[in-house]
Amino acid sequence: MVKNFAIVFVFISMVPAVCSADDGAFGLAWGMTKVQVEKLGVKLEPSSAKLGIETLTTEKLPKNVSIAEAYSLTFDRKHNLQKVMMVSKDIDNDPYGSEGKKKYAELKESLITKYGQPSDVLEKVGGKLWDEKDEFYQCLAYAGCGMWVALFEDKTSGQNIGLQLEGMTRGKGYIHLIYEGPKWSEVVDAMKAAEAQSDKDAL
Repeated sequence: MVKNFAIVFVFISMVPAVCSADDGAFGLAWGMTKVQVEKLGVKLEPSSAKLGIETLTTEKLPKNVSIAEAYSLTFDRKHNLQKVMMVSKDIDNDPYGSEGKKKYAELKESLITKYGQPSDVLEKVGGKLWDEKDEFYQCLAYAGCGMWVALFEDKTSGQNIGLQLEGMTRGKGYIHLIYEGPKWSEVVDAMKAAEAQSDKDAL
């Protein structure tokens, strides 16, 4: 399984006055343009672009998590920066998930300290096929077998945060940390509407 930035969770010339640098993740602010982010010394690499949404990747942001391998930043044509995702370095030689669970728990505790208790948590494995203790990551990688995820809602800024431990192969996994900005739901709705219109135009 190849590690990637694909995951599902329901993130201007001038940044609005209600937005501070702490409103976003990793030293960024929601509503920043690509130019504003680059002026912070961030080197952005193109990743994908579709229907007014552009995603770029980088190895470093103004504030970094020590386990991070890379970040993706998603910009909307109207609302600019509205999603940021961190993918961790691989967690290797960990068949029972001990190291992965430890790193996940440390990040989860930091998020609880800042945002309060999660709005939803699912930390369970062994529901299907991969049910042995040393098959932790195989289970996480298999649909319906298990999930290790915590979701947070920050009512102050309107952002949503998702923390997830992912499986790759036996003894190998990684962590996703996703921040969705206060306008992200509008971005998703606009994208769905654009896709529907594109489908109609194609018929």
